[in-house]
Amino acid sequence: MKHIAIALICVALLSSVLLSQKNIPEVTLKISEKSGFLGMGKARFVKIALSSRTAPKMLTSDSVNASTLYYFILRDSGGWKIDEDFIKEELIKLKIEQDGATLGVQAVGSPVKEADSYLLLVSCKKTVLLYKPFSFIFPIDKVIGRVTMTVPQEYWPGFTKFIQLSGDAEKAAAGSKLNDALVSYETLLQDQSFKIFPDVETISAKRLAIYQKLFGDHSQKFKEMLANRSTETKQKIASTEEFIAKFSFVADNAANEKFLNQKTKAGADEVVEHASALVVRSTFVRDSLAQSLDEQTVRFIVLGSSAGKIDFRYKYIIETAAYAYSSVNFEDTSATFLKVVVSEELTARLQKYALMNAYETFLRVVNNRWAAKKPMFPDGFLKNLVKDTSQFSLPFYSVLKAVQDFYKRDYASAKSEIHQVMKKSYAYELTERMDQLRILINTIEKNVPPEVLQRIKDGYRAEERGENDKAIEQYKDAMLIAEDYAPAAFVLGKLYDRNGDSYTANNFFQKAVTADSQYYTAYRFLYSNFFKNANFKPMIDLLTQSLAFGNDFFDIHFYLGIAYNGSAQYDLAIQQYERALELNSKSIDANIQAGISYQNMKSYTKAREYFKRAIVIDPENQTATENLKRLDELQKKF
Repeated sequence: MKHIAIALICVALLSSVLLSQKNIPEVTLKISEKSGFLGMGKARFVKIALSSRTAPKMLTSDSVNASTLYYFILRDSGGWKIDEDFIKEELIKLKIEQDGATLGVQAVGSPVKEADSYLLLVSCKKTVLLYKPFSFIFPIDKVIGRVTMTVPQEYWPGFTKFIQLSGDAEKAAAGSKLNDALVSYETLLQDQSFKIFPDVETISAKRLAIYQKLFGDHSQKFKEMLANRSTETKQKIASTEEFIAKFSFVADNAANEKFLNQKTKAGADEVVEHASALVVRSTFVRDSLAQSLDEQTVRFIVLGSSAGKIDFRYKYIIETAAYAYSSVNFEDTSATFLKVVVSEELTARLQKYALMNAYETFLRVVNNRWAAKKPMFPDGFLKNLVKDTSQFSLPFYSVLKAVQDFYKRDYASAKSEIHQVMKKSYAYELTERMDQLRILINTIEKNVPPEVLQRIKDGYRAEERGENDKAIEQYKDAMLIAEDYAPAAFVLGKLYDRNGDSYTANNFFQKAVTADSQYYTAYRFLYSNFFKNANFKPMIDLLTQSLAFGNDFFDIHFYLGIAYNGSAQYDLAIQQYERALELNSKSIDANIQAGISYQNMKSYTKAREYFKRAIVIDPENQTATENLKRLDELQKKF
């Protein structure tokens, strides 16, 4: 009873709504030619109107499509009334036909009297499509009565959302919120359920119009930005980056097939063509501006003292660059850019003096040139740097020139510059890196068999896994294949050295320097092992031998001075320190060690002279200051 009561209320309310609301589809269907006793009465008709399950204040697309069924109101017409007999005997004959298919209707509740008529709420399955005309049919004798209903689109499924999105799009477009308008238009076009609405055909054109307007606005603003001479280059680059993204957006999306139709495809293709052209142009502008800015940023680095008085900024960046480019993995032939490493100390100094931007720009310029297979460093850079060599304590010019020559495959010139580094450098890190580059060049020039290099690589991997016996086997195999290849003996020596067997390690280091008399790194390992055990005699023999092979290097003289000093041969130690200082007078350690040797010989005036030289080089050097102080105290005793 409760269900029937609710249905009655719904019908009653719907009736009042239908009477007041316009544009609700309603048709009149004849269901009988005669009526009454012995068929003496008039023909019977039923009026059928679209309805909903509930009774809203106003029939809408949402209320019509809210349920799992569609609903209609039946109203009797022609002097008869819808009653229970009609529901039981006649309603079953009422069918809905669409595209050759038919379906029946079901009564919802009982008839309700309203004025002079009776109303009945009926339902049908949602297989009927409201956006297409459909017919109500009823058999009359041997004839089928038929009437067609056309439902206005305001009651079609999705109409409310369609109208809302359309309205949002129009409002956004009118307010120049073009991207928002695109979102709404493309949502409409992408949702297949909206294809039923006639206006969807115009959406594609409206969407295209938005892209055309976007492109036009971006193009105009791009021209205005380029013409504005008051805008700084850095800001122009940032703005151009934004325009590249904007033009790319249009080029990538305007001609998306799923949003086009035959009328809009040609226009979309045209927009894409123009946008793509501006992507290319704006990218070229961006790159040109960036190159110009980079050139401005690194100008003082390229010009050096040619731009005027040399300053600390230039010196700091050159020093950092030398350490950076000497750290490159020169064996990596597959690298797409030069990966460099510098110490935290050098990085902190650049940051302290606001030089990181200039340094990183310099790296970028060099990488771009290297990738383009041009000489690494900007035109004029090395030419100007060589003039400023005396300003630096270390041979940074030769380090950088050697690296560039290596990548130019001018190995003879690279080795010549490496020799200058070995000759003048007192910084072990730089000297060792240049020695490794020299060895790599020799490996290339001697065309060392690939299997030798592979054995060494396999040995490295075995060591990393802790398989020392396997590594030794690989290294020895490399030595057997190429007896005169010094690096094979050296890596074997390092393995023994790391494992505490200095005696065996020294034998292989000696083999390395015998095979390669310029093998600075092998000499240094031998020297270190001798020094740890205070074996000064073999140190002296080793380093004297190195000098005899033509290694007139700062470090060889310096280490030989230490060996002579350790064996109390102070006069010979002084000779070596002074030769080292002839090669590079800016070494603090060489000046201090010469002073100590003079002090040991009781030549206090000369000792003081060398201690003071060290302090002049670095006034904050504690070792030099303390040695001078001890010398003062020593002289007071005498």
